[in-house]
Amino acid sequence: MSKFYRNGKGFLSFFTKGSGLYLAVGATGLVLLSLFALFFMPQEEAAEAVNPLDPQQTVQMPDTDTETPSDTTPSTEEISDTVSSEDSSRDEPSDLPVQDVQMIAPVNGTVGKGFSLTVPVFSETMNDWRVHQGIDYHTDHSVDVAAAADGIVDQIYYDELMGRTVEILHADGTLSIYQSLADEIPVLLGQEVLQGDVIGKTGNTAECESLDGTHLHFALLRDGAYLDPAARLN
Repeated sequence: MSKFYRNGKGFLSFFTKGSGLYLAVGATGLVLLSLFALFFMPQEEAAEAVNPLDPQQTVQMPDTDTETPSDTTPSTEEISDTVSSEDSSRDEPSDLPVQDVQMIAPVNGTVGKGFSLTVPVFSETMNDWRVHQGIDYHTDHSVDVAAAADGIVDQIYYDELMGRTVEILHADGTLSIYQSLADEIPVLLGQEVLQGDVIGKTGNTAECESLDGTHLHFALLRDGAYLDPAARLN
């Protein structure tokens, strides 16, 4: 054996003698304590463990109990479905019936031919029997013709058989038709008129009723069918 080992000055002799042995045992204990704290301590204590090599320093452990907040934001499909449902409910047609507008007689005159779609009426001018789609109001001279109800002037034209014509569209979809008017028309196409507003004067412009003299031919049309004006007048 070399003199180095015999004299007790070797590397191993340092740990086998005196304080060197105690230092080695202490270091081994600290390492074991650190491993125990890391793997066997409860989760709450491990969250803030003490570093055995530096008592003044703490080691922050991850908190595995923290819950990830759930995403409560509605998806694009959910929002679209909600909007579509609301829009469809607003677009549904109403089942409430349309209330008929109240009308007045358009002129103060004598009633001649009445409304008749089933029984023919004799026409002196045409010398034949035919249906009559409105009411004729006869006047001694040209007098004012009033709008039977509030509405919009929908048409102004000259008909070859029924003469100068004004049509007014009302809120319930009824079209009031004023024919055989004098040529001068005081209203304009698209003009809003109120019940009683003057829209023309009685005349004798209807070729198929020329022998009836000065008068107004008044008719009502709704959904493509003629109505009896007498049933709608107050």
